[in-house]
Amino acid sequence: MEIYISGGTHVGTDVEDRVEAIEDNIGEPDAVFLEDRVSNHRKKEVAINWVAAPLLLVGLKSVLKFIWLFSNFLKTDEEIVEYFQEEYDLEPYYVDKPVHSIIGSQYRDWGLANWSLLVMPAVLIYLPFGIIGILLAIVSLITGAISVIIAYLSAVHAERNIYMMNRIAEISENNEYETACVITGREHDSDLRLLVRRFDGIELANDSEN
Repeated sequence: MEIYISGGTHVGTDVEDRVEAIEDNIGEPDAVFLEDRVSNHRKKEVAINWVAAPLLLVGLKSVLKFIWLFSNFLKTDEEIVEYFQEEYDLEPYYVDKPVHSIIGSQYRDWGLANWSLLVMPAVLIYLPFGIIGILLAIVSLITGAISVIIAYLSAVHAERNIYMMNRIAEISENNEYETACVITGREHDSDLRLLVRRFDGIELANDSEN
């Protein structure tokens, strides 16, 4: 299977240019892979993760909400997927690793990272600082959420890339696809291109762009 990896911004992306680049390289794709995650975890597993990493999960949900709000005004990479769905009647494959799988596999570590960041806001609230203490606690919470999100994204970057390529390889083995495109964020683009070389039966259509 020949794949074209289209990496770019999730919001504010140039939909027309990315679609044109895909079609110029592989024509009509047989499959579309994208980064979004599908989670079918049991409620108990999700609840454990929320107890272990509340700050991280609230932060990630806030980021997604922020992106969703901007998507009402700017073009997103989801429009690329929608184009191929409508133009070629394709259903996309979601190949990213779900966040609850990542946290659940190391929930003690993520729990320690999360709850250690909640100590300072709790102390500030209970100390007799009044409004200033509350404001400092809020700032501390926001700073903690940002830091744990950055730590999460950095720590799981390689894990997600490997998972995505394994899923793409698995799907390509189970189907007779000749061409496919991968819609992903710019931060995954170069790493996924390097990983392609490890998989037999998968060739990179835009290898010359490296």
